[in-house]
Amino acid sequence: MAITESTASTGGATSKPATTTTTCDLTKILYTKVPSKRPESAPLLAQIKRTEKHTFPTSEAFQFDSELVKRTTHLYCTYTHSPHLEPAYRLCGYVVFLRSKALTRIHKVCVVESLRGRGIGKMMLETVLEGLRRGGVTEVDLWVDQERAPARALYEAFAFEEKEVVENYYGEGRTGIRMSLGLIMNRT
Repeated sequence: MAITESTASTGGATSKPATTTTTCDLTKILYTKVPSKRPESAPLLAQIKRTEKHTFPTSEAFQFDSELVKRTTHLYCTYTHSPHLEPAYRLCGYVVFLRSKALTRIHKVCVVESLRGRGIGKMMLETVLEGLRRGGVTEVDLWVDQERAPARALYEAFAFEEKEVVENYYGEGRTGIRMSLGLIMNRT
């Protein structure tokens, strides 16, 4: 079985081997901006909200309804489409980032729990960072809970560097780490 990465930004596809099977069809992972006028947008946004509620404490839950109306907030997700299954669109993961003149910050990178460890987070982060780089962003940062070792390992693999450590950032006894990455512009 292979994971096919189709990105809206490049239109290209690459294949990587998947390690195991799951109820989510990993033979074809798609990537899109949400919300949009596309038919998959509403069901995917509903799945994103459920995943957010299941994955993160209430104090960290992203407020999609109020934040997505802002021009600076961007939400992208990976999903599969199988018309013969219900639901036909199945969420694999999502990325939320904020982009303004002063700051570009990745706010969330989340992979559906049953699909973690298969390279979906890496694929999403690669796609977002490349889009930001092409859009002229020279630096991006994020905050991560010190206890989220898999997330920290992913960011470190992309050469994010620790810039700041704040105790109780996420609540009593939960330390936050701000990480930053300089993006090198491609000269063509």
